[in-house]
Amino acid sequence: MAVEERRRALVDAAVRVIARDGVAGATTRAVVAEAGMSLASLHYAFPSREHLLEAVIAEVTAQERRTAEAGLLPVAVGPEVDGPPALVEVLRDGLDRYVDLLVADPAREQALLELALYAMRTPGQRAALVAQYDVYLESARASLSAAALAARSRWTVPLDEAARALVMATDGITTTWLADRDTAAARTTARFAAGALAALAEPVGGSTARTGVVQARPGRG
Repeated sequence: MAVEERRRALVDAAVRVIARDGVAGATTRAVVAEAGMSLASLHYAFPSREHLLEAVIAEVTAQERRTAEAGLLPVAVGPEVDGPPALVEVLRDGLDRYVDLLVADPAREQALLELALYAMRTPGQRAALVAQYDVYLESARASLSAAALAARSRWTVPLDEAARALVMATDGITTTWLADRDTAAARTTARFAAGALAALAEPVGGSTARTGVVQARPGRG
């Protein structure tokens, strides 16, 4: 097995162990057992457990960025028969897809939560936690910019402030869903968040965006 394949397999195994047993349970022996490799294979790929955990943080954060952007970036809109979509609709649909992705892969989210707590408790790891949230904020800024463009709207507050609000909303949805697994409630909260975020923007110029009223609809969970 090439070293890069071995590193990938070990990182994936570590994510599964961390999600199941926490960072403390992600010993080198537990990780190689999960990956079906020898201890020598791990030490060939990573100089130490700390290097493995750093690689896990980098990989899972990158996965989270891809997931957030897949969920939150607006889908391409069709012909604007009735004008562009309302911003609240774009945000609501994006957050609904985010919930879909959360439900589809809870192990990754649990691993991220474990790694964030680990970084908070471990001297010298605070920078990794800050970098993790910097990635979330960058994804949120990109998603909100694209949503406003699709809805022909502009933000009335600094984009960084709106992005931080979006990150806090998705953080809350994620951690609460991990606790109660109530998907219908998560979707309701996502709709509330979409309405609150949309209130921070206004239509551009002569835009005739459709009126967007956040209405309850049956949960899909």
